[in-house]
Amino acid sequence: MIKASLEAKSFRIWVFCICVFILGVLVCLPFLGLLTEDILYSAMPGIDLGLRLSGGGLPSWLTENFNFIVSLTVIGLFVCLAAVTVTLAVTLLLYSQRKRAAGVLKRTGYSQEYFDLIERKRRRLSRSPLAPTNDLCAVSEYIDGRRYESAFEILRNINVDDFDIRDATVYYSLYAYCFILTGDLKNARFALELGEPFVEKQKGSTDADFVRALLMYAEHDFEGAKKGFRSVIDGKNHRLRVWSGMYLALIHLRQHDKDKARKLAVKLSSMKKTPRQSEDMLKLLKKIEQAYTLEAEEAAQAAREEFVGTGV
Repeated sequence: MIKASLEAKSFRIWVFCICVFILGVLVCLPFLGLLTEDILYSAMPGIDLGLRLSGGGLPSWLTENFNFIVSLTVIGLFVCLAAVTVTLAVTLLLYSQRKRAAGVLKRTGYSQEYFDLIERKRRRLSRSPLAPTNDLCAVSEYIDGRRYESAFEILRNINVDDFDIRDATVYYSLYAYCFILTGDLKNARFALELGEPFVEKQKGSTDADFVRALLMYAEHDFEGAKKGFRSVIDGKNHRLRVWSGMYLALIHLRQHDKDKARKLAVKLSSMKKTPRQSEDMLKLLKKIEQAYTLEAEEAAQAAREEFVGTGV
């Protein structure tokens, strides 16, 4: 689900523009003679603070209009405070919606109730400039929930022309990611090729790097995959760092290097994970445990054979 701060960004800009407009009007009206003390205090008598300023050397316009200036300043501060309050309230509302979805995900997993919230958010933002970005977030959730057909449906219906360079990169990376997880490696390569021009314009993409490494993993190019996953682990995308670490640990297990897999699993255990990652992390730990158990059994069998061979 799209972040509350990002969803509220356009609203913050809108409120800021209105606030600047009102403050500009407050500054300009007195100079144009359209707002005087009499007009202001007759409309808002409570704003008349009755302040006076005296002292030698002060400009006459300041001493004569001090109360009026302070009144306008108070109105301006009130406008700013109202703008901040409204913006904060909307941001908290959006944050509470996101928190509620996180609570449902934690309580029920990738259930229909959770995806109903995802779809409700998509409908609400369908005509917003944020709709494409939110749709990509929804696709990511559907993939984690292993609802690949729903993910493909959203990807097919998204208008790519609405994307900026970053969103276009994520779009083709998600398309390729979904193809890999469903075993369609040919179309995965095609999706990565389509996204390559956007990756070049962006001067690199962690999403694309991760999917390329995953494709090499699916094609059993484990050395290339290891190099790709390590570059993602060194990046800043926390979610992809966790996935890369888990796949890298699986490669270590395939190459019979269970000690490296164990050390990597220990490092990953302290990192924040999505519910899907937590579930798959348990599977990884079980595989590592089985590798050590198998090694112990083989060592025990070798010892028994040695004793039998020596006639003990």
